[in-house]
Amino acid sequence: MTAEALAQAMRWVRPYRLSPMPRWRLVCFVHAGGSASFFRDWAAALPDEIDLLAIQYPGREDRFGEPCLTSMDSLAEAASQALRGYADRPLALFGHSLGAVVAYEVAARLQRQGVAVGHLFASAHPAPQCQRGGQLHSGPDQALLDDVQRLAGRPNPLLADPDLRGMFLPSLRNDYRIVETYGRAAPTPLDTPVTVFFPEQDPEVSLDEAQAWQAASHPPLQLRRWAGGHFYLVEQRQAVLDALAAALLERRPRTYPVPEEALQ
Repeated sequence: MTAEALAQAMRWVRPYRLSPMPRWRLVCFVHAGGSASFFRDWAAALPDEIDLLAIQYPGREDRFGEPCLTSMDSLAEAASQALRGYADRPLALFGHSLGAVVAYEVAARLQRQGVAVGHLFASAHPAPQCQRGGQLHSGPDQALLDDVQRLAGRPNPLLADPDLRGMFLPSLRNDYRIVETYGRAAPTPLDTPVTVFFPEQDPEVSLDEAQAWQAASHPPLQLRRWAGGHFYLVEQRQAVLDALAAALLERRPRTYPVPEEALQ
């Protein structure tokens, strides 16, 4: 890996578990307003055969001083470039909410570059061609905060503290801009299996919108239903991790040739 590629990877990728010869590297993409550390404690609860990486978007936590990227294209392109150096082992991508479509766009870019993704897990978000749009990103602060509270369904300390709110709002507004302005008339089908995690009480995604992910995958879609709302994965963390591990470890990863330039 070149010095430039290494610097890109270090900015974007948080290696919460990185071992020499894992069966899979699971790469996680967070929801709007979230940070890579949302996934940090998953490492200790996953089987040893699965490494855990998370993508850190600019404008939060240790990247707080960096400007946010304002489009899906720029976000997915930078994240895909950062992951190329980890493609010597099979990659699986998991994205929740906004992260689901970021993960899809990253997988599509890696596929075009000849760096295959072994599995995509899309959680709690409509398929790329079924985006709902919205204008919350251009509205008042309180409307954004109310929407975060609606989805969380539980107290959030970031919303209660005025100083924390001031730090949190710019990246939150930017993430809403990305997801509310994103859409594809027709997704590029991936060669990899796609599993959709569908929370049945989530107002942000319908069953039809979840099943529409089939258009994003050549293999048959796998749909896993969950009881709960938008943040079902917090309340059922271990069950979610067990489901991810089972889906990955029940089959042998395909062996993909990694283009030499991907490891430069």
